[in-house]
Amino acid sequence: MQPEQGQGTHAPDSPPGGPTPPPSGEPEGIQRPALRSQPSGQAGQQDSRVFRLPGALVAWWAWVVVAVAGLADLAVSGRDHISVEIAVILVLITGVAYACALRPVVIADGDGITVRNPLRDHRIPWGSVTGVDMKESVQVHCAEPVAPREKVIYSWALYAPRRSRIRAEVLEQRSQARRPQQRYATNDRLPPEAQRLTRQPTAQIMAAQLDEMARNARDRGASAGPPIATCAWQPALAILIPAIALVVAIKLIP
Repeated sequence: MQPEQGQGTHAPDSPPGGPTPPPSGEPEGIQRPALRSQPSGQAGQQDSRVFRLPGALVAWWAWVVVAVAGLADLAVSGRDHISVEIAVILVLITGVAYACALRPVVIADGDGITVRNPLRDHRIPWGSVTGVDMKESVQVHCAEPVAPREKVIYSWALYAPRRSRIRAEVLEQRSQARRPQQRYATNDRLPPEAQRLTRQPTAQIMAAQLDEMARNARDRGASAGPPIATCAWQPALAILIPAIALVVAIKLIP
């Protein structure tokens, strides 16, 4: 006996030609987010990545503590001309530390690289970056439309002494010579590539990351353009104003 019309009948789970129902627990019309992030320069552009050495920040904040303590002591006990000169010198050194330690940084975003040095900023689109490598400091190689050779921009933020790089090369050669007979217990669980990275200077690792980002951007067809250099007036004023004040304090104030 067949059920009456409208009673006891069930719609098919997937009607022919109809839309596929959403997964259980998700309301209809809501799309699940993609698991893979979209590349830079497209919708959903990745955030900027900042590259700098931690030692520069440590040196900056250590000097800030010394300068604040010195200025506080001069404000309490200093009442003569020498105290004024010492206070101005502390401010001048703080301006130099800001320009040389805190300000230098390399910023990579979806459109290109910004190399921020003490007194100048360089902006290079990804399409013009031909490579990033490491000498005494990180070097950004960029092509210019009218220049016969590529331009090299040096970063004050990312550097490695020659001794550190030679030491990393020696450790790598020794590691290859004794592998697989002898391995450090702390690195037994790391793949060979990760073990090699742990022996490299931090700036060299960052240079490799920037170079990979540049290659990926060129493969996606990133736009090219001439590198743009601009002067930075904030650190210049942070040095120039205390320097003028020091000259005035020495020459004009009796």
